[in-house]
Amino acid sequence: MGTRFIEVDESRKGEPGVRKGGRTLTVGDQSITQETWVKVEAYDDLDSTVTEDVHLHTFAVPGMEVRAGAAKDDEDASSEFETRLVPSVQYYQIELGPDSLNKLHEALEPFIAAAKECEPPKGRKTRAK
Repeated sequence: MGTRFIEVDESRKGEPGVRKGGRTLTVGDQSITQETWVKVEAYDDLDSTVTEDVHLHTFAVPGMEVRAGAAKDDEDASSEFETRLVPSVQYYQIELGPDSLNKLHEALEPFIAAAKECEPPKGRKTRAK
């Protein structure tokens, strides 16, 4: 996701997003760790110049998945498996600033206008084995 670390001077340690970090240098079998200060900055995944008011958003995209079932003819082990299409959902996460979030809403607008609002699907119960 859109996160970067920017090394800053210790004088900025009280600023939002600034944390103490360390840089380790290894040569042969010896290591030395130097204290450093970094600013952790989230940025828009579509426009890396946007760093203000960036938030993580999760969304789902419906699709179809091919699944293989039992053989068509149980007596013939060389038979091909039946395949079928079943509805599926893929979830995504993206960090967006206000302008990019508006672009996402605009792209989805015709689909949302044609749809009806509903409750999220309930999880499927699994059988005990």
